[in-house]
Amino acid sequence: MYAIKAIYDGTKFKLMQPIPVKENYEIVITFVEPLKKDQTGIMDFAGIWKNEDVLDLDEIMTERNNFSLGRLEK
Repeated sequence: MYAIKAIYDGTKFKLMQPIPVKENYEIVITFVEPLKKDQTGIMDFAGIWKNEDVLDLDEIMTERNNFSLGRLEK
């Protein structure tokens, strides 16, 4: 089983990583969570970055999404 990240923009998928296979495969598409509107545009550039850079960006976005978890709002 292989897993690759992609962004769905409402009409098509933008792959963030190369497809690791060349044969025909059955696939399962899982929608994990919606992206915040202001973060979706940056993913347009994912195809021109090295995979390490994309993973770094993904980590930053995850940290931002989890920034307020466990904190009390005043």
